[in-house]
Amino acid sequence: MSVTTPSQGRTPAEAAREAMGELADAAIAAGVRFPSLRLDPKPVGEYGVLAHLIDLGRINLATSKRLTEVLEAARR
Repeated sequence: MSVTTPSQGRTPAEAAREAMGELADAAIAAGVRFPSLRLDPKPVGEYGVLAHLIDLGRINLATSKRLTEVLEAARR
């Protein structure tokens, strides 16, 4: 997996959108769907760099249980 950075010709917002898409694709492949996945509308400054946050949103109980299963399996 490669993370796109602004130095690769993309803005921080474009890199964040790409990362969000990669997260969504990986989650779906693992059987988890985040119905409210989105970029936080207000980027924050962190260590002098503008940071875009990915909001996983609110999830229902079934999604929570599936995400827990996937994360536990990844630890094994």
